[in-house]
Amino acid sequence: MQWLNPAGAWAFLGLLPVIALYLLRRKAKRVPVPSLMLWRKTEERSEANKPIEKLKNQLLLWLQLLLVVLLSLALMRPASIGGSQGETALIFDLSASMRTETAGVSRLDEAKADAYRLLDGLRDDDAVTVLAAGSALSQVVTRSTDHAAIRRAIESLEPQNGTADMEGALALALAMRRDLPSLGIVVYSDSYQPEHSGVRLQAVGERTENRALVSLRLSERDSGTTAFVQIENHGSAVDAEMECYADGMLCDVRAVRLEADAKQSARFSVPSGARRVMVRFAQPDALAADDARYAVNQAGTERTALLVTEGNIFLERALALREGLTVVKAIPGDAQSADGYDLYVYDGWLPETLPGYGAVLAIAPSGEVAGIIPGAETEGAGSLRVGGGATAKTLCENLLLSDVALRSYYPLTGGQAVLTTGGDALLSVSGQGGRRAAVLGFDLHDSNLPLKADFPLLIQNLLSYLLPDVSAAVEGASCGETVRPALDDRAVSADVLTPTGRELALSGGALGDTDEIGLYTLRERYADGTVRETAFALHPPAAESDTLTLAASTGEAGGQGGAVWGTGREWTPWILLLCFLVLMLEWEVSRRGA
Repeated sequence: MQWLNPAGAWAFLGLLPVIALYLLRRKAKRVPVPSLMLWRKTEERSEANKPIEKLKNQLLLWLQLLLVVLLSLALMRPASIGGSQGETALIFDLSASMRTETAGVSRLDEAKADAYRLLDGLRDDDAVTVLAAGSALSQVVTRSTDHAAIRRAIESLEPQNGTADMEGALALALAMRRDLPSLGIVVYSDSYQPEHSGVRLQAVGERTENRALVSLRLSERDSGTTAFVQIENHGSAVDAEMECYADGMLCDVRAVRLEADAKQSARFSVPSGARRVMVRFAQPDALAADDARYAVNQAGTERTALLVTEGNIFLERALALREGLTVVKAIPGDAQSADGYDLYVYDGWLPETLPGYGAVLAIAPSGEVAGIIPGAETEGAGSLRVGGGATAKTLCENLLLSDVALRSYYPLTGGQAVLTTGGDALLSVSGQGGRRAAVLGFDLHDSNLPLKADFPLLIQNLLSYLLPDVSAAVEGASCGETVRPALDDRAVSADVLTPTGRELALSGGALGDTDEIGLYTLRERYADGTVRETAFALHPPAAESDTLTLAASTGEAGGQGGAVWGTGREWTPWILLLCFLVLMLEWEVSRRGA
């Protein structure tokens, strides 16, 4: 048995006025009498007026007291867990926002304390399941009756730095309920609001002001490097001191006025050539996880490209605009067996065999490239259109190519279409076999595209796709997500060093253990024994920084030390029915004058 509303016990105080009314109901008066014959009757009446006697043989009193008791029980909402053994599932939100502290106590610690009170109210044979909802779902305890072990398991829970798979955890608990109809489900979270009946949310935490760094970008110029950081202030206006570190050394300090509930930017001067940059608040706030931001300067990363062409000044100049790219020019006869470049640009020609590694940009090629096959020459072309995929939109963003004219083209099949005309693909990209490739299905000399201002921009976008740096490959990813850093296909092996120094292997080119905040180092090893190190940064999702928006509890899960409710039977309707029957009986007794 459990009480869904223990506060209803205050209604038992209604017994006192009912008893008091009966005690004060009859009050004897002093009356003079002419004869002693009345003394005996007076004495009998005096005995009858004693308080204890008033309560005797008062059927109405007892019926009314019973009615008050029943109504009080109804207000307390008694319910059974069901069966001989209770079943409870506890779901803990382990998202980054559960790290938020109030008076030195985190939201997860508050959830744990409430869960301990809940355990104290359970019977020794009540079974408990504990589900930890982090970036991945973990079933920490499964239907255990060892409450000491359950307490230890709850104590071991730690908040993560990503989001929480609350929907997955709740779906698992609801699936368990199909086999255990009496299962009570309690969710501990600061922001998740379940929309399922029979699920109790115990919201934790208080509205807490928080400031967060949500992005950090570096801009390399001749005058030096500038770090631009974006700040979100969830709360009232406040003055903050911010620090900027370059390669571990303090290089700039700023005092910033953060406006209330606003986004704003700040910039810092970074020494030229600095590789790793961190910006942070000098003083941490309620959620320390978002008080620092990291970035990697990729400007110094050198790449090499081989341009094989009979002569194309427009293409040469567009390639030369790429910072950090060294372009080596060759004619077709000299490039048949060329090897060792990061990028190969073939203008109207292909070698008999492509190099074993390296990205490829092929313009009007004579054969297949990475699964992209040019068709027969087709005369004329209509307006160019951007393909429907996300890659196409990224490569052609803000480009005006509709007025490009073509004398002829070679329709492409295979890969992802980036530019099309009349249903035919003119520009396609592919990642077949681990090699990134882009194929342009027409000769630049047969088009006015090189004369357009958008031509060098298109080439730069293609180079960003073909030669992605590690940071770009994981841009937009957050802690807890699986990331796929851009790997050099020449490397024979690769691993990742986490911010705390753990060495992690890549599984299928992917890294799943990404809960740490900060800079990760990708280490690629080559056949000649050399090792190339590149870095990328991961941070908590920006949504976790909003510590002002809280979920609303659907009841006290364990605050009163009682068991939790599930789909077991609630007895309130039956008690109310009994109240009605007692009321009818009381009315009938009163009507008959008893």
